[in-house]
Amino acid sequence: MCDSCLRDLPRTEQALIRQNSTEMTLLQSASPFVRDQGQAMLAAQRVMHLRRAAAFLFFEKDYLIRAAIHRMKYGDEPMIGYLLGRQAAEEFMYTDFFDGIELIVPVPLHPNRLRERGYNQSEYIASGISEATGIPLDTTHVLRIKDTPKQALQSGIHRRHNVAEAFAVSHPEQLYRKHILLVDDLLTTGETVKSCLKAMRTIRRASFSVFALCKAQ
Repeated sequence: MCDSCLRDLPRTEQALIRQNSTEMTLLQSASPFVRDQGQAMLAAQRVMHLRRAAAFLFFEKDYLIRAAIHRMKYGDEPMIGYLLGRQAAEEFMYTDFFDGIELIVPVPLHPNRLRERGYNQSEYIASGISEATGIPLDTTHVLRIKDTPKQALQSGIHRRHNVAEAFAVSHPEQLYRKHILLVDDLLTTGETVKSCLKAMRTIRRASFSVFALCKAQ
């Protein structure tokens, strides 16, 4: 990507905005019995131990970013993820988004999918963020234990069922009280991230923030 392409990417500016569309997507339905929206958001944050969430870019199907994400995931060009992760981190560091974060964890792939693709694109994104911020990267504790069909091929409620119980945490006691940044490539309905956060609640007194490279509109 040239400098002109990087400048023209559709930024969300969500690092500066609380209750942005990424946060709202993750918090929706977490507290279905609370009627007041403000109270519902607070209750959902307590349930999920979620501090904040933001996406760097909007995923626009007729835009350059669509081709870039496709090449990153399926075209054996994972360095696109590293480049964009680093660019995002350099821009987010002008905000307080990374304040207090102690560890960066990419959403893991199942070993079968990892062998098939050869790399985890979310890990490359997380590596770019780690390089820019100096926050350590961890790829050993959070595991994908269920080999699910691709989320892109699912629709509606099937996305939630597809990733239910798909993740687990190895030695959660080693992450006690950590503030962890969970990194994903593309957030659509948020069900993959929600499932991963649910598994990570086995880490006692931990809290979480979420970074998505792109947010589907």
